[in-house]
Amino acid sequence: MRIGKILSAAAACAVLATGVAACGSDDNGGSSGDSKLKVAMVLPGPINDKGFNQSGYDGLKQCEADGAEINYQEKTPVPDFEKAFETLAQSNDMVIGHGFEFGEIAHKVAPDFPDTDFVVTSNPLEPEDSNVQHLMPNSTQGAYLAGVAAGKTTTSNKLGGIAGFDFPVLEQQMKAVEAGAQSVNPKATLETVYLGTFDDVAKGKEAARSQAASGVDVIYHIADAAGVGVIDGAEEEGIKAIGWGVDQSALAPKTIIASQLVDQAKMISDSCQEAIDGKWKGGLVVDGLQSGLVDLTPVKNAPAGTQEAVDKARAAIIDGSAEVPSIGGTIPGSGEGSN
Repeated sequence: MRIGKILSAAAACAVLATGVAACGSDDNGGSSGDSKLKVAMVLPGPINDKGFNQSGYDGLKQCEADGAEINYQEKTPVPDFEKAFETLAQSNDMVIGHGFEFGEIAHKVAPDFPDTDFVVTSNPLEPEDSNVQHLMPNSTQGAYLAGVAAGKTTTSNKLGGIAGFDFPVLEQQMKAVEAGAQSVNPKATLETVYLGTFDDVAKGKEAARSQAASGVDVIYHIADAAGVGVIDGAEEEGIKAIGWGVDQSALAPKTIIASQLVDQAKMISDSCQEAIDGKWKGGLVVDGLQSGLVDLTPVKNAPAGTQEAVDKARAAIIDGSAEVPSIGGTIPGSGEGSN
């Protein structure tokens, strides 16, 4: 970790301005002094997507509340990931890539900036570099619970899954949804669609309506901003939906039966606090049901007995009797070590 680098956060944003979708700073204009930890975040989507990107930004804001000086770049195109990391590493003590896809970028850039801490969220692999930390919520656990709720709610036995891309961590969550559903309803099947985007709300809505037309009556999404469209489409078609990341019930109170909770914000703010305290170290950090950072919101708009089934499954995941697909790497889906 480096303290007091020459370039300011504002200067970094100026460098990034060319050809980049958006860059922002939440600096209030005061003099921060050299003692403040400087933290920058690169996000693939908008900070107001009511899901994954917003949870990352919330974590960054908590870093600021804890005493760090922050700046961020949102809606970052994939070809710009590496340049963003390189530029921000010159002027910040910590650079956070919000999403699995930043893992390779961090591994490539980190050796050139040995005094900078790099953090990648949602990556289940042990990082190869001592100055890289992967934060991995054990999300298949929450997805399994979502599947239990969906399996108890469906009357057609046709469930839908809509995700942004076929990233391994997203594919594993889809497998967990199906496993959870079939644990309470062996006839349930899951039809999965990958949008090729996290940002296209209209495409998400179109996918939801298409699944409804095929007989799907409960849809689970991992689609960030496009997921808002998924929920909107489900509401219009009169079917149920399951939110992801944060409690999304306010988007469609009569449509959402539950939301899979993934507290990325807490994992990010904890990493920042470790850096502020001088205790940060590279490696893989996993949090699941037992740590309270992964879960499912209370069920509503669902048949009687659904909440009880979810509660039973939660206990089975913790004690290891439930067979939950691994989120990736060597992380167990349930029981000891699943955190």
